[in-house]
Amino acid sequence: MIAKLLLLLVVGIALYVAYIGRDRVLEIVFGPVVVEKIDFPSLVLGPKPNQFLVCPKGYCISPPDFVSPRFAQSATDLKNSWMAIIAAEPRIERGAVDDTALQYEFIQRTKWIGYPDSITVRFISLSETSSTLAIYSRSHYGKSDFGVNEQRIRAWLVALGT
Repeated sequence: MIAKLLLLLVVGIALYVAYIGRDRVLEIVFGPVVVEKIDFPSLVLGPKPNQFLVCPKGYCISPPDFVSPRFAQSATDLKNSWMAIIAAEPRIERGAVDDTALQYEFIQRTKWIGYPDSITVRFISLSETSSTLAIYSRSHYGKSDFGVNEQRIRAWLVALGT
């Protein structure tokens, strides 16, 4: 009898989730995803470890987790390389675009539950033939991300040829 009630409860929850959608369920449980515009030079990191910041030396007020490398290509070419890498990534959505500042927002969701992580990237011109970037990857829910934000960004930097 209890097993049948539990099965009925699980099926009912599954049907409810299917009806209202995964994103709405996450919003009900954890609150809405708020993606704020990032200003890298004034960005102050919060106390939670579920974030990863890459910045050129002296560019960000918060000390970066990793100092961004210099690339031997223009900021536009670096952006194009980045966009090609992002296009091949699973479960990623493009968010806000600021072509003038060369700053872009993305949301990548976890495989099974679909937790959203935001990634902000800004391409910074150093000269006509060199550039760098700033990246801020962070989870919206919880305290820990099991290093996912760092792993993601380090993998993308390797793909860029660092």
